[in-house]
Amino acid sequence: MADESRPSDSAEALAQTTPPDNEDLGAPIARDAVDPELLRLSPAPTRRHPGVALAVLAVCALLVYRLGNDIGYALLSDVPKPLPSARAALAQGHLDASVGQFVSLSGLPDHRNALAYDPKGGRSRMEVFRVLGTESRVFVTTQLGIESTPKNGWTGRLRRMSDLSFAGTLRSRWEATTVLRALDLSKLSALPAGGIAAPFSTLDRAGQAITLGSTQEILIDVRFPEDVRVLLGKDKFPSEPDARHEVERLGFSHGPGLETGTGFGYVLRVPATGPERTRLIAQVESMGVWFWQRIETYRVPLGALQVSAAGLVLPGPDALPQPVRYGLPSTAAAPTEPGKAVTPVVELSALREPTTVLPWGQIQSAQISEPLHISDDALVLSDGETPASQRWTLAVAGLLGLCALFNLWYLRRSLQKSAAVPRTAQKD
Repeated sequence: MADESRPSDSAEALAQTTPPDNEDLGAPIARDAVDPELLRLSPAPTRRHPGVALAVLAVCALLVYRLGNDIGYALLSDVPKPLPSARAALAQGHLDASVGQFVSLSGLPDHRNALAYDPKGGRSRMEVFRVLGTESRVFVTTQLGIESTPKNGWTGRLRRMSDLSFAGTLRSRWEATTVLRALDLSKLSALPAGGIAAPFSTLDRAGQAITLGSTQEILIDVRFPEDVRVLLGKDKFPSEPDARHEVERLGFSHGPGLETGTGFGYVLRVPATGPERTRLIAQVESMGVWFWQRIETYRVPLGALQVSAAGLVLPGPDALPQPVRYGLPSTAAAPTEPGKAVTPVVELSALREPTTVLPWGQIQSAQISEPLHISDDALVLSDGETPASQRWTLAVAGLLGLCALFNLWYLRRSLQKSAAVPRTAQKD
């Protein structure tokens, strides 16, 4: 009986969907009628594949893992952890123990070798520089602005450089850079008279240990208190004789002219101090002539350098290339009045001495040039990055958590339905 009832049911359903006998089979179907072909289509699946839920769970877990450090930092207090100077904190191990925290730190910035970059999606240019005295292990990133002022203290997030997305770019850029390290002149002048034995171990001005070999080149900046450089532009003085004539009108001895791309340069011999020097500066300013104090750099191998009570001694210009030292020619006229020191106005001549003495009072600095090496455990402090600025990660983590819970519920429901289908088929 069950088998006979089923055909009748299907026939009745077909009769309800077929057009009446009085209508043509080829006639169009009424607007409010149901097309029988649509009833024969198989129903669309009502659920997703469980693999989609698994993929969403994997993506949520990956995003939460990537935000893990930011989430932990956002939960910290907005009161920074005070640390001593960068050099002292590094020596005492406070920096390694404070990675990932909100800290305040002080030190001497190295803006001379800083790098500037534009972050993606950011509007302000950033600057990253190292802190001197930390053996190139501590760096700071800070925002550059029109009204930004240099400072020696920073407050922000401390993390390892390897955690930065652009750490590889920073390393490759700095590895191609040479930096200057200044020696401690007080320790250098305290050495015994004579040559400097190599290898020579000392401290630089930042307090870091440094070892020099005999071939290491020392860069010595020397200030000449009685020499002033002036530059006369070619727009006003088209030829060297015209420029020299204007220099002679100043009333001071001068060296030979040196032509540059924009003008003619001269070295003037003026008093180191006093009203005559003031008069010259005022006169040069009124003429619209560029002038600046003469500071020269001597490049000397450590093995050729000697220490004396008067200063550093090095071979003369015939044995070692060095800047020109000017002196009065031997034919210069003597003072007209006995006991009165009057400098004649003549052209200075180059001195050719067997040895050159650089007085301690005129030495501005003694430096070496070396490549900048960044250690693998270098640290970076992001100035101005507070825990409050990372609180948005908590909202993102909450949304990811809700998404993960929903997909867990859906995955469990799908597995339960899949397990129930075989049991129903067995009962039939």
